[in-house]
Amino acid sequence: MTRTRSAKQILTCIALSAFSSGIWSQVPAGQEPAPPAANVPPQSPAAPTSAGAMVFDYKMELLDKDKDGFVSRDEAKGVPMLAKIFDKFDRNRDGKLDRMELEAAEKAQPR
Repeated sequence: MTRTRSAKQILTCIALSAFSSGIWSQVPAGQEPAPPAANVPPQSPAAPTSAGAMVFDYKMELLDKDKDGFVSRDEAKGVPMLAKIFDKFDRNRDGKLDRMELEAAEKAQPR
């Protein structure tokens, strides 16, 4: 009886220690929340202050003449290569490129 009782006590201790350490409260792999923008390392391309993001912001500022946050077909005419591929990257066919569409167009350009 003492052997059974000791085994039960050991199992109870293991279960309590597992519960208190948070084993059952962990987030499953692949479902972790994304870090807030403030916690993104500055060298990350996703960081708003990375060199790539700053260069893209500058290009967007130059192209977006009316400052509406989009590059229209008329605004794209100032860059012949962009005007040439405009329709391919205007995914929603609204006649203007938003930030994501313009980033896709820029990534597709040969270097």
